[in-house]
Amino acid sequence: MADPSYTLEEGNQFIIACHHDLDGVKQKLAEKPDLAHAFNEEMNESALGAGGHMGRRDIAEVLLAAGAEMELATAAMLGKKDTVRAALAEDPANANAVGAHGIPLAFHAAMSGDVELLEMLWNAGAQDALKTSLHGAVWHNRLPAARWLLEHGASVDEKNWQGKTTLEFAEESSLNDMLAVLKEFA
Repeated sequence: MADPSYTLEEGNQFIIACHHDLDGVKQKLAEKPDLAHAFNEEMNESALGAGGHMGRRDIAEVLLAAGAEMELATAAMLGKKDTVRAALAEDPANANAVGAHGIPLAFHAAMSGDVELLEMLWNAGAQDALKTSLHGAVWHNRLPAARWLLEHGASVDEKNWQGKTTLEFAEESSLNDMLAVLKEFA
């Protein structure tokens, strides 16, 4: 890619916006379309990776439409089974790949809620990562995925980056149906 039209600071600020600010992302892309390719080397995080690890399908889709290159973790979050299947065929070790901030592919798949994708990763050898990815399903209220993960050894006592268990998070977030599922496995 040619030299970007934005400064390093602008790229980093754009990546921060890609975590949560759909309108800001759209506005900045309209001004400087090549921000879709922004990458923070220090954090090892792209604009697409930022939206991906936050489960922001809307932001990821805007970035992809603007020309961002698909990343495996974001493909998993979006439930793009063909992309994940191809990556596993190319190298089975991709089952344990990570995205931005070292967040496992399995966590991204859990956010998608796609049980078939979870099974694909399980069968490819990502059992340990899947057992620790329940928060992805709970955070995005993906009931079938949460149940599948619990049935495959995930623990309701797993803590997130804030030190909260899945039970605590579901209760604080008033995810009553999710809380009921989690309590079945408590």
